[in-house]
Amino acid sequence: MSTDIYGFIEVVHPPASHPSYEGEPWSPCMELCPLYADSDYLAFGCLFGVRNWIGWEPVAADRGLPAGVSTAVRADYDDIARADSAVHGSTWVS
Repeated sequence: MSTDIYGFIEVVHPPASHPSYEGEPWSPCMELCPLYADSDYLAFGCLFGVRNWIGWEPVAADRGLPAGVSTAVRADYDDIARADSAVHGSTWVS
């Protein structure tokens, strides 16, 4: 059984440059899936500790969702995790 990593790239809206902006600070920009074509277990292990067969110290394992994650990304994660018990763990990198 393969392992996949799903996620989003979010961008922060800099309030100082647009003081009239009243939306959420973080906005989803794109999903991660178009950026890679296959499961890259070496990258998964190095970054997130998933299938870490080489034993690297993961850069960003088990951090959970960031406190400021957008409502859209939090809702997507909650929906997927509720629908599929194989979905577990969340983290982030900056």
